[in-house]
Order: sequence, then C-alpha cells, then structure tokens
Amino acid sequence: MIDIKSEYPSIHNEFMAGLNKCRGRYLFFPLIIFLVLFLFTPSHRCEAEDWQPIEKNYGENKPGAAKILVAYATRAGSTAEIADAIGKKLAEGGARVDVMPVGKVQSIGGYSAVVLGSAIRMGNTLPEMNDFADNHKDELREIPVAYFAVCMILRENTPKNQEKAYAYIKPLTEVVMPVDTAVFAGKMDYSRLTFFEKLVIKYIVRVPEGDLRDWQLINNWAAGLLPKLTNRKKEE
Repeated sequence: MIDIKSEYPSIHNEFMAGLNKCRGRYLFFPLIIFLVLFLFTPSHRCEAEDWQPIEKNYGENKPGAAKILVAYATRAGSTAEIADAIGKKLAEGGARVDVMPVGKVQSIGGYSAVVLGSAIRMGNTLPEMNDFADNHKDELREIPVAYFAVCMILRENTPKNQEKAYAYIKPLTEVVMPVDTAVFAGKMDYSRLTFFEKLVIKYIVRVPEGDLRDWQLINNWAAGLLPKLTNRKKEE
C-alpha cells in the first residue's frame, strides 16, 4: 500500500488543507443560520408573553411644570424599566413626565424636553428609535434632548467598553445634538428571549444571565439631567 503522506507530501498537504477548509465551513454554517434567524425574528416574539410595555404619567398635579417626554425602544423590557425610573426621578424634581414606547409617540408638540433611550442590538440602537429621531429631527432640534443606551457590553465596565457603548449613540447625536448622554448596563433574562436569540446570546455571544443595572447610577444621572432639560433654550 502506498503511503501518500510520505511518497507524495505535497498532495497530502493539499488534501488536508482542503479537508480542514471544509470542516471550517460546516462548523461555521450553523452560526450563520442562528444569526440569520436572530436578525429576522419578529420583534413581538422577542419579548416575554407576560411583559407589557410601560406607559405612565407622573406629576400630573403640577400644571405649571415643564412637560418632559421619556420615550424608549426595547426588546425585552429592561430599557423600559430604566426609562420609567428616569421618568419618576424627573417628576420628583418637579417636572411633569410621560413615559412611553417610542412607537406610541404621535407628536412631541407640547413637550419642553425629550429623553430618548434605546436598547442596543448588534452594536446599534433599535431601528424604531433611529426612525423616530430622524422623523422628528426638526422639532427635536428646538428643545433640549438627552439620550441613553442600555447594553450588556457594560457588564465589564472598562474604559474601552464605555467608549464602545457611547459610540453606539453616535448615529443619534449626529441627527440631533443632545444636552447629555448616558450608557447603562442592562438585564439579561433568557426567559424573555426567543429560542434562537437564546442560542445566539448564551452560546455564541456568551452574555451571562443576570441583572446588572445600577439604579443609583441611573437615578443620579436623571437627577442631574433635570436642570439641563428645563432650560427653555438649547445652547447653541
């Protein structure tokens, strides 16, 4: 029997290289399938069945107070809960505040300031948030606006990850310049993910389950934000 490896080393090497290439393709194929399914999963299937969007009004007994909109875009509810905490804190400071999903905002007329918050998916703010900012950019440029983003990259709160997280907001800041921005770690709850999302996030992206939201940091930012939002005129 001919020993191809010793008699024809070049043929053997080419064969092994081709075999390894094929193996790599077969191993990579499931990843592609999972990512495609992840990206094209309808947004309504990304939330738990028992989770309801947060839509609240605070400070309605203050008719003369500044009226602020806190609108959010989320997939699993974590960003909505942060938006609600921000709304409460702004109301405690004396403002009237409406908290609602960005998709339910019909008009920003009547608001003296707007806070927009989005979850981050695949390194981007959610499409509905980008569309909202673009569609209302002329109105938003006339009043104080602030942005916040929620992303699990901040589970390791390093300067490098902070820089990456703030870069996610850049497309929004290029549409309307804000008076302030913030980034927060979020909450990863596998029960609020679809089957394919869970596979991708748990085994490929490797984001651990857990609630990493720093409520003191969130409330402190909201408290410090209020004076910037209640200025009647945006700084040029």
